[in-house]
Amino acid sequence: MVELIDKILTRTDLENRLAFPTESLWAFPTLSPAQTSVRFDARDALGKVWNLKVSTRNQGHPKPVITGDWLSLVQEKSLRVGDRIVLTREVDGEDGVSYEIRTEHEIFKCWAPVI
Repeated sequence: MVELIDKILTRTDLENRLAFPTESLWAFPTLSPAQTSVRFDARDALGKVWNLKVSTRNQGHPKPVITGDWLSLVQEKSLRVGDRIVLTREVDGEDGVSYEIRTEHEIFKCWAPVI
């Protein structure tokens, strides 16, 4: 299992889209030269599948972001500024890939899992 994103959430993350490091872009389905976005599914701790979308800019620095069901996840999990998101990727037997998304609420600078 590879950790792709471990981020303390900001207001922009909660209100618009989840920005993440370019270094983690390799772990998502490959974008063709004509594409700027691709969808993938991530499962949470309860087994719910979230259909997310990775997007990059057309020119210059790619500045990857996650949208799709992201804002619905934010709302359902009651995420706030200072909460934490962890996204991991695992390669299964026959070259299958799965993603897991974990959310944690900030409690006095300690994080508690959100179920």
